[in-house]
Amino acid sequence: MSPTHRPHPVVPASSSRVLPPPAPPTILDPPPARSNSTRHSRAPHEPFLSDAPPPPDSWIAVETLPIEYRLVARLPGFRRDAITLAARRRRVLHVVADSWEPGGGHFERRISFGYDADLSQVRAEFDGEILRVIVPRRTPILTWYGEACE
Repeated sequence: MSPTHRPHPVVPASSSRVLPPPAPPTILDPPPARSNSTRHSRAPHEPFLSDAPPPPDSWIAVETLPIEYRLVARLPGFRRDAITLAARRRRVLHVVADSWEPGGGHFERRISFGYDADLSQVRAEFDGEILRVIVPRRTPILTWYGEACE
């Protein structure tokens, strides 16, 4: 080894920078219902999206596991082709379902995740009543310097 070339020192993992734990998932409040004044100002045709509230027995829950987040939503009366999942700002998952059938309604929730959620790899399945969504968690990669990077 030449005298001018020095290898980078290896920093022990114990002295490396430690990332704070990610924020737990948070189910954000649904958007406010439209007021009667905005309803009267609309054109005289059927609205594209349903103004009806979600069915009373619909709900959503989030479970945190070491390698993934699991969302389970009960959406009775909704069809698979009327459910949309969208990632917003790389930290928020937007779940929207609409049903124009009698007893249907509009279900909308936003779930905010910490830095470790990989919203580009979301998987979902719907069995006609229960929507199951898997959001993988990223693990910080330790470089040979001992630094954590995302």
